[in-house]
Amino acid sequence: MMQFFHISSIIESNHLLDTELILNLMKTKINNFTKIGIFIAMSSFSLSISSCSADTNTHHRAYITNQGEHTVSVIDTGTNKVIHTINVGKAPVGIAVASRLNRAYVSNVESQDISVIDTQNNTLVNRIKVNGAPVGLAISPDEKTLYAADWFNNRVIAISTNSTHTVRELSIGDAPAGLVVSPNNRTLYITNRDSNDIAVIDTETFTIKQRIKVGKHPFGIALSKTGKLLASVNVQDDTISIINTESNVIENMKVGYHPYCAAFSADEKTLYVTNTQDDSVTVLDIANKNTLTTINVGSTPEGISIDDTNHQAYIANWGSNNVSVIDTKTNQLLTTIKTGEKSRAFGQFILSPTIGN
Repeated sequence: MMQFFHISSIIESNHLLDTELILNLMKTKINNFTKIGIFIAMSSFSLSISSCSADTNTHHRAYITNQGEHTVSVIDTGTNKVIHTINVGKAPVGIAVASRLNRAYVSNVESQDISVIDTQNNTLVNRIKVNGAPVGLAISPDEKTLYAADWFNNRVIAISTNSTHTVRELSIGDAPAGLVVSPNNRTLYITNRDSNDIAVIDTETFTIKQRIKVGKHPFGIALSKTGKLLASVNVQDDTISIINTESNVIENMKVGYHPYCAAFSADEKTLYVTNTQDDSVTVLDIANKNTLTTINVGSTPEGISIDDTNHQAYIANWGSNNVSVIDTKTNQLLTTIKTGEKSRAFGQFILSPTIGN
């Protein structure tokens, strides 16, 4: 099933399936099995779709999910070397890190659970069962709640990080994928791929307060540091919808072929977007609404996160089993780091050290 799932995910990334077959699969959503397959391919069209060890936690870490070998690679962003490889559940996709808790959470689609990693010694300490297919993950700013998008059951679940038990769940749009939480902890945003919208959820009442129509097949999502700008990555029309969360004004910008994920610079002036079928990253000037540059990276780039302290963007390349590192000051490719098979890192995967750790 995992292979089929990935081939379907490839559909979204356009890795292997021809256009007509992809469109038919996307339109056909006959049953849950078909939809899981579509998700797999969508994310990995390649089938053919941040802590530290026992040493002191002084550097940032990048946690990269490797879907093809059921592991997570831990990269020291100070040295840009892999320092640990951790076995997790089957077909890991999403990632969310919690610096104060010293935890990294990993969504495993095939084993239908979430792995919990202690980032102080990089060991697996727990597995949270999910009756579905967890894809995107997000941690609330207070790190009390872990949110998971259940692609299989069209719902989002809220899990207490203290008890690791599901406390609330909500039916949302069709095929939910990426999600982020506002800095004030009041709003959860979720992309619904097959509904072509973003569900805006009140985290206190856990109800949908708004739906925002975006481009075709939104998958990845990014929120600026202040929470004023929200970006939806629209896979099938090669665009980014940039939403002003205060005015609700939406601007659409063209990017590369089959974009997947995005990350804002700390100053909110620039957006970095991975393009799975162009093997590139588009760098957008948000204020002037134009493309600054396009950077060639590895094969089938998917997840992206920025280490603002070191001014480096990390891109997980599903097709070439590695991570590309970009200098965000010069927008030049710095290096490539070998990771595991089918690296995805869907979510926020850079873990920063905290005072006292």
